[in-house]
Amino acid sequence: MFDSWITAHDPRKVFLVSDRGSITYRDLAATRLEGTDQAVVEPGDGVQSVMEMAGALGSGRQVVVVDPLQPAQERRRRIRLAGDALGREAATILFTSGSTGPAKGVRLTESNWEAAAQASTSHLDLRPDDIWLAAMPIHHVGGLSILFRCAFVGATVRWMPRFDPERVAAALRADVTMASLVPTMLRRLLDHDDGVYRGLRSVLVGGGPIPSGLLEKARERGLPVLPTYGMTETCAQVAALRPGAPLRREAHPLPGVEVEIGDGGRIRVRGRQISPGYADEDDRPPESWFTTPDRGELTDDGALRVLGRVDDVIVTGGENVDPGRVEAELSAHDRVTAVVVVGMADEEWGEVVAAGYSGTVPPVELGEWARTRLAPHEVPRRIHQLGHIPLTEIGKPDRPALRRMLSSRG
Repeated sequence: MFDSWITAHDPRKVFLVSDRGSITYRDLAATRLEGTDQAVVEPGDGVQSVMEMAGALGSGRQVVVVDPLQPAQERRRRIRLAGDALGREAATILFTSGSTGPAKGVRLTESNWEAAAQASTSHLDLRPDDIWLAAMPIHHVGGLSILFRCAFVGATVRWMPRFDPERVAAALRADVTMASLVPTMLRRLLDHDDGVYRGLRSVLVGGGPIPSGLLEKARERGLPVLPTYGMTETCAQVAALRPGAPLRREAHPLPGVEVEIGDGGRIRVRGRQISPGYADEDDRPPESWFTTPDRGELTDDGALRVLGRVDDVIVTGGENVDPGRVEAELSAHDRVTAVVVVGMADEEWGEVVAAGYSGTVPPVELGEWARTRLAPHEVPRRIHQLGHIPLTEIGKPDRPALRRMLSSRG
């Protein structure tokens, strides 16, 4: 599949460009890897990693994509786990973030990738002359999916495997027409550069809660931001605000994707791009719904509004607290640059709401601010000013790491 896509385009055209070199479609077509039924790829920062990935994808074998920065023991565990997928359908095996437990190996088939590429191309009107900025590693579904989408339509990837606001700002002001950012990246970009951007068609923003006012600030600066929703099991994006639509904190399902709200408000999705199962599990029944770990609701016009993760809900004194709402209110303070809210175990309350933030406002003042904007049970009982907010490698808040930091502070 992948090799038929890349050979359908002008071989002289640049497929990927980075600070470390470029790759043409001819280069991709000439790359093949030989070996066993599975190919393990641990991509680094160089273009050679993209060549290795392309060669593995064109070989017809299962491609096991492993984060090279994981500890050696965890990398070995993931490779062993992927071995359970032999005999089960899979073009790639990617791993979940592991932020709520051991990372799972997700099987994604050629049909999944093709459906995802078709849906994204149609929804976003992706064109051969587009240049898509991928400011994330390709062992993550968000980065790898951009390679697939561009290969499908014949577009170009501008790859920055490590986010740097100065370099990203320069790229957005140069030839980039599309980009994918997580909220933390977008905030850092806007904090770094206060100018107006022009020439961009779409900037997808997803991968975590979006702080209040961030999208509006981005639109004011000329960034055509589109909230988006997806995960490894859904082959990345399954919903995004339609390009050109008035700004909303909602996302429209992509063509071929069905969305419904199930028990407990959990988002359920169905469609050809949804993974058939994990590496160590048999396929789900055909046409079955995949229940995500997220809560949401559907608007009257069928758009999806994501409310937060089910397992992030904090239960304190019998009251449910949505950490995303608390984060949004605290981040609206003009002297807060970043904030993450988690539940901390407590003998009296079961859990208490705890906030870690970076910024110049004192904790006492931020607590007073919170009391004017939140219900009493939502106000954090513990507020810690931090030098930095712990993040995962793609810029999402690392909640387990924050809990450990706050626990050490007593």
